[in-house]
Amino acid sequence: MLYVVGVGICKEHLTKRAIELIKNADLIYGSKRALKLAEDYISCEKRLIKYCIEEYSRIEKESIDKNVVVLSTGDPMVSGLGSKINGIVEPGISSVQLALAKLGIDLCDVAVVDAHAKKAENLEELLKLRHLLILADKNFDVSVFGDKEIYLIENLCMRNENIIFGKAVDLDVKSDYTIVFVRR
Repeated sequence: MLYVVGVGICKEHLTKRAIELIKNADLIYGSKRALKLAEDYISCEKRLIKYCIEEYSRIEKESIDKNVVVLSTGDPMVSGLGSKINGIVEPGISSVQLALAKLGIDLCDVAVVDAHAKKAENLEELLKLRHLLILADKNFDVSVFGDKEIYLIENLCMRNENIIFGKAVDLDVKSDYTIVFVRR
């Protein structure tokens, strides 16, 4: 059996179901961060995952004879591994949910854009319809929003978490773990 399990982004955010799936696994894959978030519940072999189609295919084949869990930080269906690996998805608390809770913004009022190691397109068009929440990295240039006031939420759930509010032209993304929030 193959499960893709969301481990949240904070250690305390693992669900009871996720903990049970992790405890009952024969083999666990994940990033360093995902494995660290779940470490208290792992009692089997663990491996660092390689993010490529060949690895996903190999894991799927391996799960024919073993109970395999692939850990995904946040929620596997929010820019995660849930759509890349053919397994049963167990949701987790995503950085999107946590950021919006901190800002007091309803998810239904937001367009979520993944610009982490990708180019974000049509931002102006999306902003006409909804607020924007952008999963960003150091290469994302917030100056595209000009004089608009934005929030930068850096390193959510980490020791150096920082929320910055200001005009986009005055701000820079400094962390690969940044969420940019732009009001419509």
